[in-house]
Amino acid sequence: MSNLRILKTVYDKLGNDFVRSVMLTTAEQLGIRKDIIRMDTNGYCNIRCIMCRQADIEGKNQFISLEKYKTIIDMFAPTTRMLYLSCAHEPLITPGFTEYIKYAKSKGIPHISFCTNALLLNNNIISCLVDDEIDEIIISFNGFCKEDYNRIMKGSDYERVCANIKALSNYKKKRNAVKPHIRLNSILLKSNLENFENIYSFMLDNNIDTIQFRELMLLENQNNPIEVNKELISDLSNEKYVQVASKIKNMAKQLQTCGKEIILPSTFWDYTAQSDNSEICDNAMGAGSPITSDNAAAAKADMSIHKKQNPKKHSCSIPCFSYWIDRMGEVRVCGYDDNGIIGNALSKDYKILKARRKAFQKIALAGECSRELCTTNIDSSSIV
Repeated sequence: MSNLRILKTVYDKLGNDFVRSVMLTTAEQLGIRKDIIRMDTNGYCNIRCIMCRQADIEGKNQFISLEKYKTIIDMFAPTTRMLYLSCAHEPLITPGFTEYIKYAKSKGIPHISFCTNALLLNNNIISCLVDDEIDEIIISFNGFCKEDYNRIMKGSDYERVCANIKALSNYKKKRNAVKPHIRLNSILLKSNLENFENIYSFMLDNNIDTIQFRELMLLENQNNPIEVNKELISDLSNEKYVQVASKIKNMAKQLQTCGKEIILPSTFWDYTAQSDNSEICDNAMGAGSPITSDNAAAAKADMSIHKKQNPKKHSCSIPCFSYWIDRMGEVRVCGYDDNGIIGNALSKDYKILKARRKAFQKIALAGECSRELCTTNIDSSSIV
């Protein structure tokens, strides 16, 4: 993992997508693994989170076979550094999913991870993950009490999932194993922030390595828009927001001493950074000093500044290192522009896919893609 962090740090410091694209192209020519692949092995999810779109019911029995999957992995493995075996659906529904993981591991891919809601996690899967030293398991987890969790992650079961996570943690301890790294993926929801004390104890009790918060995306056809609207952090009072920010900052420091980390979007801190009185903000957040209404008002900028309104198109190096592959083998190098679909890995020659990818890279670097649809914070670094 440290090696990946070094590469990410170097990538960030380059700061320019044209320079990044040259570095990535050079790495490819030298045979250095640098690609990130996000791949679904099925088209279905077994729960209905309030902020997600309705999962494809018709895809419940649609899986990519292990043989077809091997064909795709064989094609992309030589350049792949990171493989995420889930993108939009629940991977543990795929029959024999551990065999998919093992095959990717056998191809020497340096970092293999997958994202799951952990409802179907069991002892057999846990032993495979730990004994085969899979690098990371990412667990979608929202609502750090039973009532909130079952409301937000509709169809899941708080107690069952917590028991599964505890079983994973215990088996790692039994085997004296470092891997898999356990990361929780959570959304910046009001209930998550208001119950942050529960998050802190949950991480310690279950030996969670990282919790990463992501911004809430307001999508069309969400499963429960009424419940989503109740979870907007913009509804937090100014005073409450700064109290929460101060609490998170202090807890993050404490967790860091235990080798654990909290990752938040930069915009979470930008609310205070854009205040007219940043010194008050820094004092309030850093020292945990009493927060007055005036201080709080100064410490929280207008939430609307973070809404993307007609963003300008500019360069993007995402197509130089990223692939999204669905259960049918369709390959895309951009998650937001249909022109980024470069073909099907099961029917197209790899040379053809590479040529189409290169053509779209030029479009992205010139800022001529559908950038207004992009949700990567207008920075290709955020997807690495």
